[in-house]
Amino acid sequence: MAKIYFWNSIATRKRSPSDGFIENGLNILKTFLEENNHEVEVIDWQKNDFYKKISPGLLLKLNRISTGIIFGLGKRNKLLAKLYFPIFNSLQNMVSSIQKRKMIKYLESLGDEIIKKKVKILGIKVWYGESFVWSKYLVDYIRTKDPSILTIGGGFHVTLYEEDFLKYSNFDYGVVTEGEKPLQIILDIVDKYKENWDKNKVMDEIYKKIRSGILKNMIFRNKEIIKKTSRYPPLINEKKIPNYDKNALDGKLKIHVIVDSYGCPWGKCNFCVHSHFQKGYFPRKIDNIIEELIVMKNKGIGLFRFAGSETPPSFGANIAKKIIQKKLNIRYSIGCRAVKDISKSDAIYKKVVKDFKIMIKSGLRAIFIGGEAAIDSINEKIMNKGVTRDDIVYTIKAFKEAKKTLSIEAYVSLALIYPAPLKDNITLSQLYKENLKLVEDSLPDSVIVSPSTPFKNTTWFNNCKEYNFELPEDFIEKMMSYEYILYKPPTLWPKLGNVKFAGLDFMTFLEECEKLRKAIELKGIPADLTDEYFLMIDSAGYKGKEGLIRFKKDTSIDLVSGDYSNIEKIRESTNRFSEELTRTKL
Repeated sequence: MAKIYFWNSIATRKRSPSDGFIENGLNILKTFLEENNHEVEVIDWQKNDFYKKISPGLLLKLNRISTGIIFGLGKRNKLLAKLYFPIFNSLQNMVSSIQKRKMIKYLESLGDEIIKKKVKILGIKVWYGESFVWSKYLVDYIRTKDPSILTIGGGFHVTLYEEDFLKYSNFDYGVVTEGEKPLQIILDIVDKYKENWDKNKVMDEIYKKIRSGILKNMIFRNKEIIKKTSRYPPLINEKKIPNYDKNALDGKLKIHVIVDSYGCPWGKCNFCVHSHFQKGYFPRKIDNIIEELIVMKNKGIGLFRFAGSETPPSFGANIAKKIIQKKLNIRYSIGCRAVKDISKSDAIYKKVVKDFKIMIKSGLRAIFIGGEAAIDSINEKIMNKGVTRDDIVYTIKAFKEAKKTLSIEAYVSLALIYPAPLKDNITLSQLYKENLKLVEDSLPDSVIVSPSTPFKNTTWFNNCKEYNFELPEDFIEKMMSYEYILYKPPTLWPKLGNVKFAGLDFMTFLEECEKLRKAIELKGIPADLTDEYFLMIDSAGYKGKEGLIRFKKDTSIDLVSGDYSNIEKIRESTNRFSEELTRTKL
């Protein structure tokens, strides 16, 4: 029986209040591989207790006070804030330096444990930025101590960057999209050599499987040339329901991420990577979704984040009908695409209101809608969004009508991309004003403002000059390790180097993004609360508009300071609510 260790890579600081969701991806793999006679251990440090271990207690408290001061001065006195910033920054750097030294200690200890236990294969779920940096550190440490250990990276980062993942790391392999089939094949090979381990022979057999076409979804080296295989068809209806054990649940936020679909029903947005991940739209069988909800309910989990990119209201309503039929008392959030032509057809509008009503009755409490830009020509020619400004406004209007009719509180989060590349003599000032007007007309509960970024494998990246992006040769290498945190003010993001986005140098670009965020918040609408945050907000007792603003303030101070006192209280309240839901029927 071959044994594999999985490590869920993390940064030294939380990136969002929802960091700490139950780790579904690695536990799906664990469940699948254990059913196929392999031994799996998941190492998941994404818990508040671990962050405490690597953080300096007293210095962290001082940093929290300092963060409160800089936040307060930033709103009241820009000059004093500028004068105080060096003190704030020095404390930040001291805390970060200690956290990094302690992180190294824990990674080396993990590496030593893997070597001591004679585990011959390590899989890492690789996230972006600092998590990628630490993943590389762990692999390099293990290679130095015991080069016979096979290392495999998987997850979002590997699927996005493909060959570049191996180009800029010393992993032996990368696995893209779904990992079940390739890892089963690799572990079956490993199993044959467990009594007489020979890494070179194992890699030779892996290469034979790749050449034969049996082993797919792989990034690999062949005589130092990095290559990728073709992919397996998506197996969404064969996904295992993760069998969470006590270790998987302890210290985690009891919100289960449930896969309701792969891909996107539109899949053509110029800025989006989803079409690279899965070409096409693959909804999961509703009975499979319901079965998973029931299993999680029996484990004391009543809160869910549906992971589909943009779940159509019609599909969401069909799931909701089954939830009601089974009398499952749950709460959930989804990503939702604006409905095309809803502004032109009363019949479409009424159908969408009806769909939202069914979903809200079944427990839907928040949706996320990508609006991107308020000017139709920008959405058409720059974003290729496939919907109009009015489609966005009327979809939000339909959601609000549905919740008002039912007298049930539910939230909508609208995403905008700003600053963005421009077209047709439209100025940045015009786009700024129209975006604000869209917010005023639709009145979402939060607006997520993200700066336009040409990620690898998007149309923006592939045709960067056409969209006014100037990218140096080292852009991909830097982006892979770049620590961006949407929840933080962009002005606190690190420098990226000699790039120009939408014709602007990087710092001007970030300042422009922050300008729109602040203008929206002056209207009493908090920025950057995504749909899953609203599950936490509701569960933790943050009520009304003032509650949303207070949640944002409480969690922002935690994230910037590294002291997660408020986030821990929110986690505890959310978990109690999640468990209470499972004790009653709808």
